[in-house]
Amino acid sequence: MTEQQVVEQPEEFVAATAPELQPPWFSRWSAVPWTLASKSQMARADLPREPAGPVRGYVAGRDYRNKETEIPLYDVRESRPTRASGVQLASAEARRTATVRVCTDCGAQCQLPLSERQGRYLCAMCWRIATVVDTQIELRERRAENAAWARGLFASGPLAVTWVELVAAEPTPSGRRRPPLAGRVHVVDENGKRVLDVLVRLAGPRTKGAPEDAVTPEVGAAKLARAFAGRRRVVWGPLGTVLERLGDLRHPVELEPAAAREQGVWHQYRRNWPDGVAARYAQWRGELDPATGELRTPWQPGTADRLWLCLKRMAETQDAGRPGESQGSRREAQERPYGSPVDAYEVRVAVTGPDGAGERLAELLAAQEAVLPASLVGPVPSREVPGAVVTYMAGRGDVLVPAPANGTARED
Repeated sequence: MTEQQVVEQPEEFVAATAPELQPPWFSRWSAVPWTLASKSQMARADLPREPAGPVRGYVAGRDYRNKETEIPLYDVRESRPTRASGVQLASAEARRTATVRVCTDCGAQCQLPLSERQGRYLCAMCWRIATVVDTQIELRERRAENAAWARGLFASGPLAVTWVELVAAEPTPSGRRRPPLAGRVHVVDENGKRVLDVLVRLAGPRTKGAPEDAVTPEVGAAKLARAFAGRRRVVWGPLGTVLERLGDLRHPVELEPAAAREQGVWHQYRRNWPDGVAARYAQWRGELDPATGELRTPWQPGTADRLWLCLKRMAETQDAGRPGESQGSRREAQERPYGSPVDAYEVRVAVTGPDGAGERLAELLAAQEAVLPASLVGPVPSREVPGAVVTYMAGRGDVLVPAPANGTARED
């Protein structure tokens, strides 16, 4: 055997032979890092810039024909200022009338133009805060609905609060999943008293690895049938898998049909919340991830009696949480399509003038029931009138929008 020699390669050789890393691809603009921007974003910036480096990523978007495309992104740190001087930029800024860069809520002097959102011009963070707050309000509303649902469970007669866990089998050498070896079914009644706690074998007699203390499929099927007889089931876990395996082993369990879940009860403007027990439990807790704003998956109760306790707490929940009405609830109350000219939250009144004029006019219009109380937004600096400010308020469509010319009533 000859001795192998390790020869250190020059850095340029290593760089030349290293595989090229593909630029990252983003499915939405909110996932794009702050340091990356498109050409149009750099051109529309408060202090415009132009790319000077290679493409550093792509984001899904649409072109001027509204067709799906990939928009190239560049590193802002590799960009350079355009040739426009400070005096030229100041002159261009004075000629602009529609561009808004000042956030209505926090006053941030944003580098990119802001889009109008529900009568306000919000920076990315303020819009994020507004959407999170609206989600919290909607969760408070949903918590009340879940409390009513839980009270209905305990008022509907005998219950079988069920917790199910499976004992998984080792996968095949190729990675294919095998059927579960056993399933534990824990059941308590509407008072939290134990009805059943059984470990059922779900594999054939020749299958190795099943728990030794598991009862046979025949005994387990009989126990399940007795426990569920005449009771309304509230299940957390794969009870369907247990029943399916028992059927495959020729020991089917005949159960009464489960109560139909509520479907389509939410208005088109509201979030269609899932109505499974686990999903309702997460909505009742209502904890949002501070990093993403998404609803967190709570830690599982773990047993049927703990699930019963959670259901009791849900049933006893009082109206508590962030006050107000969610955007979906407001639209639902109006019973009008989003964007309808008669929707009170889609009629925006803008007042341009000296500081304080908007607030005074809002008081007068609110007394006449022409605008919604406490809907005032602003003031923000006016782009059209130097030295003036603009104040926004939500008008009532049934007062401000005229009736049809023929005198007939509108169809909402």
